[in-house]
Amino acid sequence: MTRTEAIAEMRKGNKVTHIFFSDNEWMTMESGEIITEEGYKHFPYEFWSYRQLKSWDDGYSLYVA
Repeated sequence: MTRTEAIAEMRKGNKVTHIFFSDNEWMTMESGEIITEEGYKHFPYEFWSYRQLKSWDDGYSLYVA
């Protein structure tokens, strides 16, 4: 799925992974912040500022444990 689709899923509370993530890595959103599997909270503008390459525009999927 695309970044836009992934963000929509995370806003619903779903966990999303990316092709660059390891098997146990995921992210979701809560109260407007991106939360990773470690419990770290990120402001979206900061999180995405480090992921500007085209390779981050798609390659997302729902996380399945």
